[in-house]
Amino acid sequence: MIKEAKGNKVSGPIYSEDGLRLLKVLGNPEYLEVKDGVKAICDEACQGLDNLHDVVLPASVIDLGTRAFASCTKLFKITMPGIEFIGTECFAHCENLKEIALPETLGKIWKGAFASCKALEQINIPSHLKIIDKSAFRSSGLKSLNIVISEDCKCWIYDRAFAYCKHLESVYLNKNVKIQERMAFAGCTSLTTIEFENPSLTCCAGEINATMLIGCISLEKIIVPKNKYNHYPDFNIQGDESAQFETRDFNSLITPKE
Repeated sequence: MIKEAKGNKVSGPIYSEDGLRLLKVLGNPEYLEVKDGVKAICDEACQGLDNLHDVVLPASVIDLGTRAFASCTKLFKITMPGIEFIGTECFAHCENLKEIALPETLGKIWKGAFASCKALEQINIPSHLKIIDKSAFRSSGLKSLNIVISEDCKCWIYDRAFAYCKHLESVYLNKNVKIQERMAFAGCTSLTTIEFENPSLTCCAGEINATMLIGCISLEKIIVPKNKYNHYPDFNIQGDESAQFETRDFNSLITPKE
């Protein structure tokens, strides 16, 4: 099952016999370049490598496993041009990760993938991304978010995907972005503006649902298309939810876009 280490058997990458998977990285390198032809980085392959600073993946790598790079606290930059799936907690607690480009090949970002990436101030969202799972960017350092999904695709955002991003100030979601569950932006205390190009109320919790903005104490505007201005229900939290969260008159923040 083993069979290749760079330099010697006590340090470097260990690949599967068929060369398609990176199984583990031994030692504690500063730099990692994965060989061409590898398709997957296995679960926990690089977890906790606290000296790792820079990673280069070939275009052949399409799958990053669960916690593949989690808690690589010095990881600053990763190049990954062919990725299609980013696994659960893949980069969680990579608190210095700052330089990363998500390729257009990316389809799914799983639960907690970038949670607590404090230095991650901006991220490009690919136009064919389909899933941003629960807590995907929770407590990250994002300052702004612009999600524009192509006409032939829908992107589903799940519970707390961007919650507690304390530096997030503005959000734009185009018509092909769907909020599937509650509290997507909860606790974003610096958020002042969120804009929906064409929000719908067809999801289980409803896109325009007060709980998605709980704790957004700086919120000033909820921008919606002018022709949709009269189509929304009460933004105030009601029923069982009002017992769990603070209430706020979100109706007063709705701003129709000219």
